[in-house]
Amino acid sequence: MEETATAPVAALPLHFGSAEPISLDTVPMAEPVPLHWTPLGRLGFRVAVIYFVCFMFFGDNGSFLEVIPVAGGWVDHMLTLPTNWLAEWVGQHVFHLTGLAAHWHPTGSGDTTLNWILVGLFLVFAICGGLLWTLAATLRGSRRTEYQTAYAWLRFGLRLTCGFFMLNYGLVKMFPMQMAPISIAILNEPVGQSSPMTLLWSLIGMNPLYEIVCGAAEVVGGVLFLFRRTALMGSLLSTFVMANVVLYNFFFDVPVKIFAVNLLLGSAFVALADAGALFRFFWLHQPAAPSGVWVPPASRKGFRIATRTVELAFTLAFLLLMPIYDGINWHQRHKSAGVQSPLLGAWKLDAGQKATGVFVTPEGLPATDLYVDTTSRAFTRSSDGALWRTGLKLDAEKYTVGIGGVGRKAVTYAWHMPDGDHVVLKSIPPEVPKGKSAPPFTADMIALTRTPVPSHYPLLDRGFHFVNQWGLER
Repeated sequence: MEETATAPVAALPLHFGSAEPISLDTVPMAEPVPLHWTPLGRLGFRVAVIYFVCFMFFGDNGSFLEVIPVAGGWVDHMLTLPTNWLAEWVGQHVFHLTGLAAHWHPTGSGDTTLNWILVGLFLVFAICGGLLWTLAATLRGSRRTEYQTAYAWLRFGLRLTCGFFMLNYGLVKMFPMQMAPISIAILNEPVGQSSPMTLLWSLIGMNPLYEIVCGAAEVVGGVLFLFRRTALMGSLLSTFVMANVVLYNFFFDVPVKIFAVNLLLGSAFVALADAGALFRFFWLHQPAAPSGVWVPPASRKGFRIATRTVELAFTLAFLLLMPIYDGINWHQRHKSAGVQSPLLGAWKLDAGQKATGVFVTPEGLPATDLYVDTTSRAFTRSSDGALWRTGLKLDAEKYTVGIGGVGRKAVTYAWHMPDGDHVVLKSIPPEVPKGKSAPPFTADMIALTRTPVPSHYPLLDRGFHFVNQWGLER
């Protein structure tokens, strides 16, 4: 399905009411006009191609290669190792970072100091590489005036990248998991003590249908990206959606600002070649046809087949594997939300109890409270009042519970309850692979007391009303 030269729509004489209908086959084809990019345009393209290649394959947020079963995650990890190491080296030796900030570690944030250093390196690579590329082309007397083929390949890569991430983020909203139902930890948090991100997440997650609608917009943009005939529409829709996401991230301090901006830039760049046609159509109200090259031109049949195969394979993977994976994940969470357990509720560490293991945050502060929402989801509160997302794995038959979270290795505890308001957790040794000796192990004891919480919350009980004589404010 290679693109062929067609007569521009604007050049067709339209005679409404004429005696003989006009056949497009009788319209003479215009001679192709040699492309000529300005020197500044060529430099801008060289900078853009280096930066976007770094974003697509060496960024810390992953790449579309992750959709490849088994090997995809490993390949993506290996690609990011050199740039991640360089970012650490620059952080430690140029910016003199120390402590946690000086090393890559799980944080749940994409805006760490090392993330900013990494994107800064990408910009340096792009600008310096673009200048060196231009200098080399000048010194060797290159007469090349355009990079249409390379431009097509870049747009092809951005289509896969932006389509993958739009689907990825959209599906976890359509299966409402990204903004989960409000935790009892947040329901009992004074609104003035909440963070802007928590308020935003709570607002979106309070009604799953709203989250699904938001996710559907992202999914539609991602699906449109995957097909050549709809890619321009996908670019425009995704640019609109991502512009709103970027505003959310900046104005509500959501720590995914770098990635959101890069995804916005990538989505907009795909439509850049058709900016002139879009301007003529929407602003000048003139007939216009897109002129961007969507498919890398190839004269060899084998190469065309290989390109179509790659497109088809990734499209099927995006549209089949990702929804299946997210659907299974959502089903497991939904199932765990319906399981009742005496551990559900709010708990406070006993005053004389020393916090150990996962009850010490990555920042080294002791946890003071544990909020268990479902048998797979919880929050811990540190002594400075901050909430930390915490994962659970409850085994009701063995009376064990695995507790872990961002930046914290999971610990498995055996639990028993002397009464309904007290629980004691005792850590058990991790499983040791066969043939290896068990390392020394000292059990940790954690005692908690139940904290009374309301059985109903007006925020959750309010519901929807067509008729409101007065606005309910409280």
